[in-house]
Amino acid sequence: KYQASARLLNVLLFAFSIPIVSLLLAFISLVVGLSVGRQRNEIAVLRSRGATAVQIAGIAALEAAVLAIVALAVAVPLSTWVAQMFGATRSFLNFTLESDLRVQMSLSPVQFGLIAVGVTMLAQVLPSIGAARHTIISYKAERARTLRPPWWQRAWLDVLLLIPAGYGIYLVRQQGSIFVPGGAEAGDLFDNPLLILLPALVALALTLLILRLLPLFMSFFAWLAARTGSVGFLLATRYLAREPGLYSTPLVLLMLTLGLSVFTASLAQTLDNHLFDQSYYAIGADARLVELGASPNTGENPFGAPAAEATPTPEPSAITQITGPEWVFIPVDEHLNVEEIEAAARVGDYETDVQVQDRWVPTTMIGVDRIDFPKVAFWRNDFAPASLGALMNSLAITSDGVLMERSFMRQSGFRVGDTVQVRVRASDNRNGVPMRIVGDFNYFPTWYGTEEDSRPLLVANLEWIFEQSGGEQPYDVWIKTVPGADFEQVVDDLREYEITVMDYQAAPTRIADELRRPERQGLFGVLSVGFLASALLTVLGFLLYALFSFRRRFIELGTLRAIGLSTKQLAIFLTCELAFLILLGLGAGTAIGALISDLFIPYFQVGSGPTANVPPFTVDIAWFAVTRLYILFGALFLVAFIVLIVLLLRMKVFQAIKLGETV
Repeated sequence: KYQASARLLNVLLFAFSIPIVSLLLAFISLVVGLSVGRQRNEIAVLRSRGATAVQIAGIAALEAAVLAIVALAVAVPLSTWVAQMFGATRSFLNFTLESDLRVQMSLSPVQFGLIAVGVTMLAQVLPSIGAARHTIISYKAERARTLRPPWWQRAWLDVLLLIPAGYGIYLVRQQGSIFVPGGAEAGDLFDNPLLILLPALVALALTLLILRLLPLFMSFFAWLAARTGSVGFLLATRYLAREPGLYSTPLVLLMLTLGLSVFTASLAQTLDNHLFDQSYYAIGADARLVELGASPNTGENPFGAPAAEATPTPEPSAITQITGPEWVFIPVDEHLNVEEIEAAARVGDYETDVQVQDRWVPTTMIGVDRIDFPKVAFWRNDFAPASLGALMNSLAITSDGVLMERSFMRQSGFRVGDTVQVRVRASDNRNGVPMRIVGDFNYFPTWYGTEEDSRPLLVANLEWIFEQSGGEQPYDVWIKTVPGADFEQVVDDLREYEITVMDYQAAPTRIADELRRPERQGLFGVLSVGFLASALLTVLGFLLYALFSFRRRFIELGTLRAIGLSTKQLAIFLTCELAFLILLGLGAGTAIGALISDLFIPYFQVGSGPTANVPPFTVDIAWFAVTRLYILFGALFLVAFIVLIVLLLRMKVFQAIKLGETV
């Protein structure tokens, strides 16, 4: 079991690391492309003066090696601090958990660091070899030609990537999970790596497809700009329409960052919310109290034992197996005497049978107080077609009404409004009594319908059950408490009011225990660190692009300045260009992230227990985290704008133009 859980955790960590790895590769590609593009003139001069391609590659490898050694020397000790952050991870971007995690350095960080060094050196050397093909003459001739589309557009890579992406979506929907069913036990978790890479693959395919269509979009804007009086706006739109290859890499980085960051943040928020939902679904409310009334025959509870220790996981109601002819209970309103209890409701769990054609089907019936139950119960809108209030109103209108689980209704041919025969086992009536179906539901708190407990569920008025049983029967009490309540103290206070609490389960206690699980901390640590790293790399990458782009177009800007354009017009030109790229990246990236979140997050619901998938995921787009990204890129735009304005003000025309050459 440990090995299976460890393998599943490894796959989850790997799958959640794919976005940050993809963004790292995009960042490396951007920086290397900018660096090599800046040095292409120097490389061409060296080749023209006798340097060989091997020598050029050696120079590039040496530069990359020096940078890699410095980076490795910084990164390996830094990994210890990152591991400490994992240990302090409470939730997404929340590192406030007190942790005594002891981090020990091993060879694994060094090995992964060496792999990263190898990838970086390869990424540096290969473009340099490509640039070394040109002498100064062929390089100038190539620069004079119209820029061709990027290689991936010429190879139709964006369209080709849609094929495995579509096939992966089909497989995921067929098997119902992003992971191979039974993989943790069968050892075949990596048998189909396409599924693990699928969200990043779809994001990349959509990003490249948008970039293919972008020149058409910008041509339309250029047509509109030609009808305005803004020279800077017209220059920006025409530049973006005519030379998409020059800004495709930073735009890919920005769109992938937004898309995968929205996906990562939404996945983390969904997991966070699901922990809350799962814990409250298992218990039903803030807390569930297992209480016993007194039997008039003995004058005391039948066990005569003190309350048990609180159990960390919910168990089926211990009292529902106790049946007797007469019970006396303290009124449930007495629970409200405890200051930390805001509401309380009686909830009973009883064995029943429903007549389906000529046979009796064993079922479970939950009895509720229709007025108090909505005050305490955990409920989600997807649990039933109608709201909880509407369901309780239906029970109020029809005292012998019953709510029935929908899949059982379909199998049995029942419909809302039908009358069914129900037999309460605590009753002496073995023939059953008629009940009218007044509503249906998919899920109900504390009920799972697993193979171990496959009995269908019915929900009815608790008082009606008591009438059929000839008197009150044992029940649990579900309570709603004030935030931060001490449940041990709550139980002690109840005992002072002579309320016998045999056991209890509390949802906040269960959530607190889950927050400290190492596997959960690891997952949220990966998501949080990946989110921060991707945002930082994208900001740095775009700043580098803005600076390198200014230097690359030094002659162009100087020429425009020489023919009469003012500094203000050039500032509008560069500002519009940068604003277009950032706004387009933010909009398209957010749309891609929301799309892949809706597509794939429901299939990341995995677990080892039969109740792991109940209740199902509800995808929550992390708009708060997205807003923080917007603020970050707004600050990026402001910084880049200030830097470009300073460079424009310092630019001298006689420096920018020297017989058509760049200084």
